[in-house]
Amino acid sequence: MLTVPPKSLGETLLTEVFQRGNIMESDYFGLEFQNTQMNWVWLEPTKFIVRQVRRPANTLFRLSVKFFPPDPGQLQEEYTRYLFSLQMKRDLMEGKLICSENTGALLASHLVQSEIGDYDDAADREFLKTNQVLPYQDKVEDRIMELHRRHL
Repeated sequence: MLTVPPKSLGETLLTEVFQRGNIMESDYFGLEFQNTQMNWVWLEPTKFIVRQVRRPANTLFRLSVKFFPPDPGQLQEEYTRYLFSLQMKRDLMEGKLICSENTGALLASHLVQSEIGDYDDAADREFLKTNQVLPYQDKVEDRIMELHRRHL
């Protein structure tokens, strides 16, 4: 839990989160919170927290990716790549990352590769049985496994 004075700028909270989380490539990330209409909005670094958040002491913030680089190879830190994969996983499950079923299966296959390593039929089936990475996963499970088989 972080405690930052509510009359601080959003940048103060962002800096504290990035330091505590040891996030080096912080330009890609931001903090989101739910406004009074229950919509997720970005914390503005240049505005006072108290001007953005109704009850700062009781507000739950979440670290989110603000934008994805065109080439993931640009990411220098392994931890940043890990945070990106978590965000992609959440966005796929919540339906925020709109893509075709084939693209969804490809992204899911990369997530499986990052979680369990190289293809193994039994391990893939077990992982996909216990971990939901797509809302329509049952429909494309064989395709996910086929694509995962190609990754090394």
